[in-house]
Amino acid sequence: MEIDMSQSSTATTTIVHRPFGGLDGYRVVTDRASRVVVHAFPLADLAAVAAAGLLAGGCTYVLAGGGLAYIGESGRPMRRLAEHAADSAKAFATDAFVIGGCDGAAFDKSIGLDFQFRLTKQAVEAGSIAVTKGANPVRPELPAADRSTHDRIYADALRLLHDAGCGIFAPTGPTGGPGAPPPPSPPDAPSPPPPEAAPADAADNGPMAIGVSAMPVDGESFELRYCNLWARGYRSGARFVVAAGSEIRTNTNGSVDAITRKRREELFRAGVVATIPGVSDRRRLVVDVAFATESIAAKITCGAHTAPPWTPIAARAVVLSA
Repeated sequence: MEIDMSQSSTATTTIVHRPFGGLDGYRVVTDRASRVVVHAFPLADLAAVAAAGLLAGGCTYVLAGGGLAYIGESGRPMRRLAEHAADSAKAFATDAFVIGGCDGAAFDKSIGLDFQFRLTKQAVEAGSIAVTKGANPVRPELPAADRSTHDRIYADALRLLHDAGCGIFAPTGPTGGPGAPPPPSPPDAPSPPPPEAAPADAADNGPMAIGVSAMPVDGESFELRYCNLWARGYRSGARFVVAAGSEIRTNTNGSVDAITRKRREELFRAGVVATIPGVSDRRRLVVDVAFATESIAAKITCGAHTAPPWTPIAARAVVLSA
């Protein structure tokens, strides 16, 4: 069942309780007509939330930040979130949203697994952020009666997540919300056409050359933007070159294929990426790197199996800052 949050015609009431006071910290978001409760808090406040003892029982949770999200489920949310907080692969996460049952109506394992599957699918389809995964969530087998009950609970969960500040499940996330994409550029002129479609994945088996000397640029240069990352590239003969000064994403999505993962590891081991002061999710490329196709260049740069296309750079000065 697809849930469209914008189509509900029934008035609703959301209650936001702030156990610690203030405006930006821990929020407990409920609706007395629903059995769902959403706990929302900065991941940095995890210890204080744990000490308050308000978070227990089966749940599905969302970790979001830096244009990325991870969605999981657990019967022991505090222990699982603590494990994630200590995991360098989840260093992108700044905010946690935990979806559970209200008093007297705890979530069982089937709801946690079902909502993990549904939320992951909806976030991927919304496309406002990149979803990192371990194993792909699998939808549990449920009787029809249970599934219809889950449909109603899930609709409430989406609404309360949105009210808690998690806008990643709508087709266009709210500007400035956790995990929301940057605002679009003003449409002053039609967007230039993207470069020609890259060959099929079989061509991505071609060689990667690290630290190539200056190569002639065939025509225009291109840029790539993904999860706060910016990179510049150009065609040179039969190869596509990612230029020095471009950014390389440090995290690798779980859906990335083996050859892309291997090449990213090779790139990091080569010592040709430099840290960027104050930035943990990206590194700066200090040499040119040549690839067989634009597709594999994008995948390796972004650490993603499905990366956006390279688009022509309009004639303008580009200033790289640390």
